[in-house]
Amino acid sequence: MARYLLKFTKTGNLRFISHLDVLRLFQRAFKRAEIKLNYSQGFNPHAKIGFAHPLSLGFESRAEYMDFETAFDNDTAELLEKLNGQMPEGMSLTGCTSLKETGRTAAAAAVTHADYRVVCRSAVDEEETAVWNERERVKRALDSFLGQGSIITTKYSKKKRRDVETDIRPSIISFEQSEGTDSPELRMRLLTGSNGNLNPQVLMTEFAKYAGKRFHPQNWIFVREEIYFTDRSGEVRPLNEFEG
Repeated sequence: MARYLLKFTKTGNLRFISHLDVLRLFQRAFKRAEIKLNYSQGFNPHAKIGFAHPLSLGFESRAEYMDFETAFDNDTAELLEKLNGQMPEGMSLTGCTSLKETGRTAAAAAVTHADYRVVCRSAVDEEETAVWNERERVKRALDSFLGQGSIITTKYSKKKRRDVETDIRPSIISFEQSEGTDSPELRMRLLTGSNGNLNPQVLMTEFAKYAGKRFHPQNWIFVREEIYFTDRSGEVRPLNEFEG
């Protein structure tokens, strides 16, 4: 038995396929590449594959992660080559590392932060683009927005079966404009995982409301740039450095 962590991208039209579709894609890829996975025991065995914080539908990503177990030891470079040969356009495997065999911490359980880039599609709505291109006004609005002691948003709770108010300010680590870009673009680092989980679309909606700006999610591209974990010393590190 051996454990591995795989890093991959999900771009273009693949942003419209669901997490379940991604799981099926990889299950077929492992089979075609003749990589024997480990399976759980019991009446309904399943391949030991796990994803670190699955991506929201419609989002692109430069850094998705999947951990998996194989029945036999494999060379990581060989695994990467075999699986890349089975990937469709828009999905590319960019790294594969070994995890500790004795470790039992899943990558999903280790996630604490994520970086996102949000880009306005200029050709879609010129008026909306013009509003967000007022860089100095956007910067002042950002400074004022982040200066608030709390930022309250309302979200429907399935458990409580009613709308619940939530303060999202503690989940915003950073939120700023990108420099030197042709189209309006913002970057953010947000708490992600069991310690807090803020969707960047929720943040953009609340900021646009605060700043009095037009914001239609379909006019923007949401890209996850990286996922992080926090090590024992408290340092936030990219998930590809996670050892299990």
